[in-house]
Amino acid sequence: MDEVYSWIRNIVIYMILNTIIMNLLGNSSYKKYVSIVSGMILVLIVISPLMKLFDLEDDLEYYLGSNEQAAEALSFRKSLAHMEKKQLQSLFTDYEDKLKQQAKELLSGEGVRLTEFNAYFETDTESGNFGGLISMDVKAECINEETGSTEGTNKRIDIERIVLGGALLQDRSLTPLEINIKNKLSDFYNIEPANINISIQGG
Repeated sequence: MDEVYSWIRNIVIYMILNTIIMNLLGNSSYKKYVSIVSGMILVLIVISPLMKLFDLEDDLEYYLGSNEQAAEALSFRKSLAHMEKKQLQSLFTDYEDKLKQQAKELLSGEGVRLTEFNAYFETDTESGNFGGLISMDVKAECINEETGSTEGTNKRIDIERIVLGGALLQDRSLTPLEINIKNKLSDFYNIEPANINISIQGG
């Protein structure tokens, strides 16, 4: 009998506290969330005698603990994936810087100064070519052999690349210098010439 009285008392106390809390919240946007949680608490209070009767408290505690562990594991995996994404991005950035330095030295040997370099990699971890170089954009300018500067070189209007069927196509004719350097870059980086977008001012 004492357990029945205790059960009824818990329900009454809950109803009083729930009413006070709801009144304090008023028209707050959090009211619906508090209502959901309070409803779950009421259900637990109402079924608590049955849980004791059938000795289900240990099972409930187990499942609650299991769900909490699953939520923590999910949160950890999300954090890990975020960290891996940032680490991969950092690795690709470092790799691109290395390729840029190599391209700078290669172009310098041809009397050309690198002004802009962008590399694009396969970032799909499920791909067999993960981490491979897919394409690159190269912009440069000819160096004046007498002054060592780029002054006096002819200016060219750069036209954006066209992507067709996964290959990069130029919508303008390339100069002999651009073709020569494009082929060198293709051989050096082992990618198709069509995937190299190059523009050299004064070339």
